[in-house]
Amino acid sequence: MLVENVADLFVSQEGRLSDRERSLMSDILGKLVTEVERDVRQQLSLRLARLPEIPKDLIVQLANDEAEIAKPVLLRSRVLQDTDLIDIVKRRSHEHRLVIAMREGLGEDVAEALVEFGEEDVIDALINNHDAMISRLTMDYLVEETKRLDRFQEPLLHRPDMPTELAYRMYWWVSASLRKYILSEFEIDEGLVDQLIQDSANVAIDRPVPALSETEELAEQLMRKGDLTERFMVQTLRSGRVSLFVAGLARLCEIDKASMQRIVFDSEGAALAVAWRACSFERQSFAAVYLLTRQAHDDGTGSDPNILTDMLELFDSTTTEKARSAVKYWMRDSGYVTAINAVEEDLQPAMVRL
Repeated sequence: MLVENVADLFVSQEGRLSDRERSLMSDILGKLVTEVERDVRQQLSLRLARLPEIPKDLIVQLANDEAEIAKPVLLRSRVLQDTDLIDIVKRRSHEHRLVIAMREGLGEDVAEALVEFGEEDVIDALINNHDAMISRLTMDYLVEETKRLDRFQEPLLHRPDMPTELAYRMYWWVSASLRKYILSEFEIDEGLVDQLIQDSANVAIDRPVPALSETEELAEQLMRKGDLTERFMVQTLRSGRVSLFVAGLARLCEIDKASMQRIVFDSEGAALAVAWRACSFERQSFAAVYLLTRQAHDDGTGSDPNILTDMLELFDSTTTEKARSAVKYWMRDSGYVTAINAVEEDLQPAMVRL
């Protein structure tokens, strides 16, 4: 009864308590909180959670109580600062961290502290909390984590603050349905693509220009003559001239051959659908190219009509303009270029089988 009466003084009309009286009431409550039953403490936490002028020591005390008691103030109290929350993240329980991950207006530093613990359900709650602010550095890390943790992929892509460039980086390891979502929902900033191209050019200024291979030279000659036609590309692949097919498609998309190898032999074929669309080629020829390139895979997916249907739907739903922008971005994204270099040797067995 004493706790309830003192709490009533805090929630009474503004100005009823002077600063000194407010301090005395806080002192009394602070001493009582350690003595009363948990149900009383929980009710006190609920009543004080949204009040802006509660003394900080009292709120911090409640925030460090059992998770269920702390929950209202952890979720809603504006009296708690980021430093207080980070301290609770580091010192208190998993349950406290899970509640903080759902907090209204969560700051970037607190989000980073939560992610550092690596608790999957806490990270999942944080990602699904669209009111939480997540820094670009933390977002980069979470995107990389989606390679091994599928559960993070969809909620990350549905965050309103998800950077377009990171969404397109995820394209390489998410499901076909999420790939469609990326292409339909994320608009590529042409200014960003131009900046990436400029950055790449600046880095490459002091590097020697690599010599073209024989197939790349041939593809260049065919391009100049106007012979890199849709029909020629399909016939080239059918005749088993895989290296020329890759070099020709790379030239048509204006990207390097190593990047195009990664696109052509992407396990699901979705990247190939985008590249083919970027060349303004037709649906029927893509189906033929898809089936021919799938022969290089040992998992039997090439003969699955459902997967082909999905790839054709992706092809139909992607505009030529968006496909061209996507291909340019994949070429210039530093993370993607690094991945290209890492897997380039792994592509050779697939090319040999084809």
